[in-house]
Amino acid sequence: MTAWMIRPAAVLVLGTCVACGGTSNDVAGAGGSAGLAGAGGSAGSGLGGQPSGGSGGSFIDAGSTDAGPEGGSCPDGGIPGEPGCDCGKLEFAIDTKQSCAISLNTTVDGEGFIQLGGQSHRVFAMDRWGKGHVIAWCDATTLPELLDAFDVKGYLGQVKDPKVASFGDEYLCQPGKIPGHPLQSWVQYQGFDLPAKYKGNAAALAQDFDVVVFCGFRNNWPTDWSAEISDYVQTQGKGFLAVMDYEGVVQGADFTNMSKITGQAGIVFEPLNLAWAPSSTSVSIECVPDLPPPPR
Repeated sequence: MTAWMIRPAAVLVLGTCVACGGTSNDVAGAGGSAGLAGAGGSAGSGLGGQPSGGSGGSFIDAGSTDAGPEGGSCPDGGIPGEPGCDCGKLEFAIDTKQSCAISLNTTVDGEGFIQLGGQSHRVFAMDRWGKGHVIAWCDATTLPELLDAFDVKGYLGQVKDPKVASFGDEYLCQPGKIPGHPLQSWVQYQGFDLPAKYKGNAAALAQDFDVVVFCGFRNNWPTDWSAEISDYVQTQGKGFLAVMDYEGVVQGADFTNMSKITGQAGIVFEPLNLAWAPSSTSVSIECVPDLPPPPR
């Protein structure tokens, strides 16, 4: 069975920006990343992540809150994304398909949930990681929608025209493989694995590409890139987009191996097969640090 199939959709509920005026523990009751299992979601992963559930997808409007040097700030009267503000407003909605879930060992700058049967499961997380940035996404089928939802490559690359590489599952991570639902042409697919020249040389990878997208399944994991990706993001200041999908297409070893990479940033993928249920909720993160303004 391929990952591309007609599947009913669940609406993504985007959560709070915990960097704008509080931590996830401070605001867990209002949509923070702590996510009470009793209020929705599965238990934490075997790697020690916080529960994948949230409080139901509510959000905090923190656009005028000065979170200090550790978070984004936008003085009263300022507009996120404009001069004087070091954060940007993020708003989008995606009808997700079946997906996995995400647990956290840290607070993050942004997160998103899908609501299923009265529970909420985290399927999206974005954060600063050392000098760079990381995004985790649990529905590879809708990767093109995510890349169109906001300036993902600008956020991850932090340059005007980022060069984007992808590797891993060729069906969902290679442009042109799915008729009528293509991945963006500016993504440069490298194959099931990154070229061997980058092994032990994150600086070379950073010289060639500003963003790396990894669909971490159906590729047999020929190489452990956890050290190089960590260096690429934390030290070289680049961006990493970790993409997974529902359990079945994605195997247990895939979740473990991807979490070996993202777990260094406090983000853990859970081996779940989340079914469908209808949901519709407002989507808004007021102040995401380092988020570029939308194009005009």
